[in-house]
Amino acid sequence: MSTVSPVLTTGIPGIDLADHPAAPRPDELRLTTGPLFAGVAQAGDFVDLTRHRALWGEQPHLALPDLVAAAAHAGLRGAGGAGFPTDRKLASMAGRRVTAVVVNANEGEETSAKDGQLLCHVPHQVLDGAAAVASATGCGKVVIRLAAERAAVVAAVRRAVAERTETGLQWRVDAVPHRFVSGEATAVIRGLGGDTSLPQDLGLPPRDPRARVRRGSVFLSNVETFARLAQATRGHAPTSALVTVSGAVARPGVYEVPRTWTVADLMARVGLLEHPGIVVTGGWHGAWARWADLARVPLDRDAFASVDARWGAGVLVVLPTGVPLREVLAAIAARLAAESAGQCGPCVFGLPTLARELAAGGSAEHAMAEVDGRGLCAHPSATVAAVRSALAVIERGDT
Repeated sequence: MSTVSPVLTTGIPGIDLADHPAAPRPDELRLTTGPLFAGVAQAGDFVDLTRHRALWGEQPHLALPDLVAAAAHAGLRGAGGAGFPTDRKLASMAGRRVTAVVVNANEGEETSAKDGQLLCHVPHQVLDGAAAVASATGCGKVVIRLAAERAAVVAAVRRAVAERTETGLQWRVDAVPHRFVSGEATAVIRGLGGDTSLPQDLGLPPRDPRARVRRGSVFLSNVETFARLAQATRGHAPTSALVTVSGAVARPGVYEVPRTWTVADLMARVGLLEHPGIVVTGGWHGAWARWADLARVPLDRDAFASVDARWGAGVLVVLPTGVPLREVLAAIAARLAAESAGQCGPCVFGLPTLARELAAGGSAEHAMAEVDGRGLCAHPSATVAAVRSALAVIERGDT
């Protein structure tokens, strides 16, 4: 008999636990105290192009060196997980024939909802950033790639794209089936070329040579990064953190709050249902952290890393004290195994074995060794890293 139900009063997005079925994606904008959602006064607000231009003016058209400088001055880093400096990614486009600027809005993991909320409420923040890159690189095409199942997001993006009037710029909305791994950069790029939207090692050729898309000819980043870039072109550095919170909280959803706030400051607004024990940071490929270690940490990527937490895509999932953590971890591992790319042994056989060993209460060390570093994409190794982080916190105890 599972012991989850007596101590967990709310579900976890995407994860089935005993008597608590998976909660839905926390797809609600809860608090906006920063510039990203400027103009949004209430739930359901859509800032159309006229209102957006009244707030921010026309999108500046910068040459690539100037766009690189603006991103560097603002200290922009990718907000999709890896945190790669945006100015360096932009600079790598110099001298290349850029065939597409891609807004990666797949948001495959149900613990994250910030990209969808940006597109539903302030899509022109995002589209301005994409247009700035297209203009700077001489690219004539912007592709917005998103999950077909999120109908409200798809509708908002189509509405916003219909309002754009840039001369010589083609906008394309690609709504594709939802998968956990479909948002990985290599999966998106493969999909652009007509191949299956699954991740792979970029050293491997696409299955169909006619569908080849060179990574060097595509500029890809996530939704929040493009929105931040649009603000950087207007001289604004990031002052807010954008976070999706779920788990044992009263008001799950998306929060834009000052970056100087601590996790505890944020949770005071979110409302903790029970005393927190563990916080899963960065999503299921992220890291686990003890509440005692994380509570006073500012909402900042580097600050999180200083306590072995992970900012990732700005995701926090609160697990209360008393939850059987190994059972939760096994359920997450099973979900990641089920959502694998299914194209190599470590994914097809290794991840299910890892999940079974965790469910049986074993150390799973052998299964992790068999998977780590051996997959055709990052999914197996990222899963192992997340499991190792969780086990280290569990074994430490004292939450």
